[in-house]
Amino acid sequence: MTIKLLSCISLKYDTSLIPHFCNHYCKYNIDHFHFILHNDKKFKIYDFLHYFSPITKLKITFTQWVGEFNAIDKILKFNEIIDKSKQTHILLSDIDEFQQHKTSINTPYVWGALFDRFPKDNQIKKVTNKNLEQQFPIIGPPSWENNIKPCVFPKTDKLLSSHHITCPYSNESTIRVDHYRWTDTRLDKSKERLNIYTRLNRMKKTFPMGNPLVLNDSINIIKKIETKNTI
Repeated sequence: MTIKLLSCISLKYDTSLIPHFCNHYCKYNIDHFHFILHNDKKFKIYDFLHYFSPITKLKITFTQWVGEFNAIDKILKFNEIIDKSKQTHILLSDIDEFQQHKTSINTPYVWGALFDRFPKDNQIKKVTNKNLEQQFPIIGPPSWENNIKPCVFPKTDKLLSSHHITCPYSNESTIRVDHYRWTDTRLDKSKERLNIYTRLNRMKKTFPMGNPLVLNDSINIIKKIETKNTI
């Protein structure tokens, strides 16, 4: 069993999480890392390599994505990479998701349950280079309506959406996935996503399984942060 970690990173919003992400996943038996680096304007990958210093150059591949972000196109790009993967299994993780594997990863399917991590005194927090668990010490309920995600799966499976693969979840046991989404860039990111996703839904753009882009998540995040800021 060989494992490719696959993730898409917003250079506009999430660079502060990259070193923490790399240090976390370097603990596990991952054979290769493949990152899609996204920005809405042109950039040079070289300018961002220092964020990935915990990972050796022999184990890492970058794909550049310039343009408007949406989760449907992200899934299509992921499936193209999965199709060509030399590794037998895929570990899928967003940059703000830290999977808590208890041992070496050696089972063909691993499912995860998202739990949000919150800062102690504020609704949102700027990420620094200090220990991430100490910066966000509170483990709270998930903010997603469906908090179950595929974490590890064979490359023969394909993604149907951000939370679904061709092999459906059937109440298997799950690992905890710490979700560090309440950062200081979350509000702007959610507002941008809401505007884009609303327009694409009007255009009838859908995931491979036929579902539209989810709006409620961004709406709830915006409401929660803006309500907190007015108190």
